[in-house]
Amino acid sequence: MNSNSLLALTGQSWKLVAGVVLLLAGSIAPLFEASGMSWTVGTVVACVGYAFTLLAVRCPGCGSRWFWQAALDAGLYAPIFKGSACPACKRDYRDGG
Repeated sequence: MNSNSLLALTGQSWKLVAGVVLLLAGSIAPLFEASGMSWTVGTVVACVGYAFTLLAVRCPGCGSRWFWQAALDAGLYAPIFKGSACPACKRDYRDGG
């Protein structure tokens, strides 16, 4: 991940990684019987991962939920991954916030 991205600058990259891991695990593990994960459990795990990312990744300053807003307006994904300022409050985290 870009070390100058908004997620990296605010120390929230781990939240995205955790959410994606849960989403993928819940989506892929039920395909393999040896995993012991049923489709129902897999669906719950995937939904929890998605919801965690939507709710947990937020601006430390204004509290705006970045991925929630990006789910409503796809144009906000670029500022989250490439920008250094909050799309909502415009606080720039490149200089320490």
